[in-house]
Formats: sequence, structure tokens, C-alpha cells
Amino acid sequence: MAKQPSIEDQFRAIEEAVAALEGGELPLEEALKRYEAGLKAVRAAKGQLDAFQARLEELKADPAG
Repeated sequence: MAKQPSIEDQFRAIEEAVAALEGGELPLEEALKRYEAGLKAVRAAKGQLDAFQARLEELKADPAG
């Protein structure tokens, strides 16, 4: 099973996709691929952040940690 990229890796992928798209020089097909890759990274990062938040809530609820 492949290791899930870190949250930092996801943010980096999002930044790269945004930078490439903002350049405005990509052919349409490549721009769509970059957009899809960025969107995939956003969804993965949101999932990780949601998991982190759930874990924090769990820790707050259990003072023994």
C-alpha cells in the first residue's frame, strides 16, 4: 500500500497547481490536468485536516490524553 503524502506535500502540490494555472501559458488540456491535480490535493488535505481536528477533539475530551 502506498504511503499517503504529508499535509505539507499536499499544500505544495496545491501551490504548484495554482502557480502553473496563474501563469496562463498552459495549453487547455494541461491546464485541466493541473486543475484536477490541485483539486485532488485540496480534497486530500481537507481529509487530513479533518482527521487532525477529530484527534484534537478526542484529546480535549480525554484529559488523560
